[in-house]
Amino acid sequence: MGRFLSSLVEPVGVVWVFLILLTAWRLYRKQYLRAILPAAAVVGMFTFGSTTLSARLLARLERPYAGVDFAKLPAADVVVMLGGALRASSNDPLGFQVADSGDRVITTVEAARASGARTVILGGGQMGPGGPLEADFIRTWLDRWRLLPGVSLLDFGACRNTRDEAVRLQELAREKGWRRIILVTSAGHMRRSEALFRKLGLDVTCVAGDFRGLSRLEVKYRLNPVPTLSNFDLLSIFCYETVGYWVYWWRGWV
Repeated sequence: MGRFLSSLVEPVGVVWVFLILLTAWRLYRKQYLRAILPAAAVVGMFTFGSTTLSARLLARLERPYAGVDFAKLPAADVVVMLGGALRASSNDPLGFQVADSGDRVITTVEAARASGARTVILGGGQMGPGGPLEADFIRTWLDRWRLLPGVSLLDFGACRNTRDEAVRLQELAREKGWRRIILVTSAGHMRRSEALFRKLGLDVTCVAGDFRGLSRLEVKYRLNPVPTLSNFDLLSIFCYETVGYWVYWWRGWV
């Protein structure tokens, strides 16, 4: 009952209940045509917000990158972590909050240790207009906790998107002679990222973290009659990455 009630007070649950009442009211008033739209919204919200469909859609993007055995990772010249793992937060101890995709940092540390890479490149943009780089915060974190002793922590400078990160890695790889590259990002983002980097001639070994769709499916699922925001979060990632891939394709980047 607690799970049911907590879902009801979420904005998604409130809107869903309102649409049910609106549909019922229009049916009561025999306004059948006007009841179609809210009824369709009720069904759609239930389908994506109450079932495992959203998780299964995202899991389709993640599954090709699951099951990496870190003990068998090949030796690497450099490990590259794409940005998006942190949010600025001046009231937190190190000046940031770990975002939902913060698993990228953990994955990067483990990939660097397993592959013996002596260089790690931290991607990302500025934390606010004119602010420090996301990479600066991660570097401080890794240094303070001594998570990668003896590893050189570099950055790309301020990047607007994954395309910028790929272009800058291409330039650095030519300059440094890097050939064995491990690419780290969220599992749902890896399909687009891998295609982008390979289009630029970079032969990358993909090591993903942040398996949100697959991790949801690992939990025994009990159908919640009220749609939840967490399921729509998964759906939004799937839609964003799917649309993003085709936009990159249209621009000739993948």
